Amino acid sequence: MPDEDDRFGDVAEQLKQTEKRDDEENEGSDSEEVTATPPEPTEDVEQTTASTQNQREQEEEVDSDGPPFSFNETNMHGFYVRDETWNRITRMRSSVTAACSMFDVPDFEGREFQDACLQVVADYGDQVALQILRERGIEADEQRVQEVVEMLSAKSDQ
Repeated sequence: MPDEDDRFGDVAEQLKQTEKRDDEENEGSDSEEVTATPPEPTEDVEQTTASTQNQREQEEEVDSDGPPFSFNETNMHGFYVRDETWNRITRMRSSVTAACSMFDVPDFEGREFQDACLQVVADYGDQVALQILRERGIEADEQRVQEVVEMLSAKSDQ
C-alpha cells in the first residue's frame, strides 16, 4: 500500500511551483491582469490519480466488513426532530453499537444506521400513526389503525 502522506506529493509540489510562478508574474505587472494556466498533468500525476481511483474501486468491491450498500446508493433527506427525540436516538445508537460489536461489527457507517432505522420505521407504520395520534391526545383503536396501515401498505407494495 502506498504511503498515505506521500500519495499526493507530486501534485503538492506542482501546486507550489504554480503558486510561485503566479506570485512572480503578479509582482512584475501592476496594471495587467495575469491569468495563469495550470501546468499540463505529468505522467506521475496521471498515474497517481488513476492509482487512487483504482484503490477506491477495489475498496468498495472488497470491503465485506462495510455497509451492504455504497454511499452512491444513498440520498440526503432531512428530518425535523425535537431535542429529546434526537437524544433518545443518540443513546439508542450506542446500544446498537454495543449489540453489533458482540457479532464482530464494532463500527458501522452513519448511513447504515440511518437506513436501518428508517427500514424499521417503514415496517411499523401503524405504530407511527398511533404515536402521532397519542401526541395529539387522541385515543385510537389500535386494531383499526393497524388494519388500515397494513391494507394500504400492501396495496402500495403491488
